[in-house]
Amino acid sequence: MKVPFLIKHLCSLGLTAFAFLSTINCYSYHTRESDEPHLPPPTPPGPWFTGPLIAPSAHVISRGHFNIEPYLYYTLRYGQFGPNWKGHSLPENIHSLNLQVPVQIGLSKKIDFTFSPQGFYSWTKSQSSWEVGDLPFGFDFQLLSDQPDKWWPAIRSSLKITAPVGKFEHLDPRKNGIDGVGNGSWMPEIDLVFGRLFHFSGVHYLNTRYSIAYVFPITTHVHGYNIYGGGHGTNGSVKSGNILSADIGLEYSLTQNWVLALDIFYQHFDRSTFHGKRGKDADGNPNKIGTPSNEQFSLAPAFEYNWNANLGIIAGVWFTYAGRNSSEFVSGIVAYNIYY
Repeated sequence: MKVPFLIKHLCSLGLTAFAFLSTINCYSYHTRESDEPHLPPPTPPGPWFTGPLIAPSAHVISRGHFNIEPYLYYTLRYGQFGPNWKGHSLPENIHSLNLQVPVQIGLSKKIDFTFSPQGFYSWTKSQSSWEVGDLPFGFDFQLLSDQPDKWWPAIRSSLKITAPVGKFEHLDPRKNGIDGVGNGSWMPEIDLVFGRLFHFSGVHYLNTRYSIAYVFPITTHVHGYNIYGGGHGTNGSVKSGNILSADIGLEYSLTQNWVLALDIFYQHFDRSTFHGKRGKDADGNPNKIGTPSNEQFSLAPAFEYNWNANLGIIAGVWFTYAGRNSSEFVSGIVAYNIYY
């Protein structure tokens, strides 16, 4: 009789303990779900981008801020694409160092002013030349701003003009054209840039840019040896061909500091025409002046390191992979971006 009583007593204790634990568990669940505040998930760190090598930003610099990004190019021109898209080696490779210093100054929330002084040092095996390059300047306008929770991109337009500061005529015939670094024409330009940022996870972002630009140079007068041809006795006017450029720029953040970048670039030049006195070459034949229409396809892969949202460095290579009546080149590029 004692054993059944003991079993009955243990069962009673077990049911009591189960009821007590169930009460504790219900209280704890109630406390976690109802009494504690609902905290939002942690926000991932924002991306830091310097920008791809070629494609411009789709955002203006707002009032009270500026952006400066000195670029240094080392370029090797080693060939020329013919009219049949086939490349041919140059008799002598042409080397150049080009320092560009683009500066953007915010004027208002939606307008900034930009200018980009530049200089060149060019050389071959036997000749060299120091020259100041043409000076682009103009205004950028924010047409549309992007928002994280909206589908549309940022859109920025530009109205610019390039002043013909660089040397383009009266060239030294012994230097085979390396002292001709300017276009000799005032060059109005209209740009349109689209930009959109995509977030995948954590610190991984994809920044996309698409830009299209159209340049319509103004007729200029040329004398003697010039970048369009000619020589002794040349005196006339050149209408440079209009220029269409398109670029897809991509940046992907591996970490918040390290970024991969790529530009896919296309450029087309209409032919340039000459009117006036051609002059004659050393053999007594009329000088050839003007350039045929040409186009060029190129790529510019790069990597970035960004110390923070305002300071970053980018380095990469820009090279041609197809063209018609245009140069074959490869450029090593490094740029340091400062936003203040």
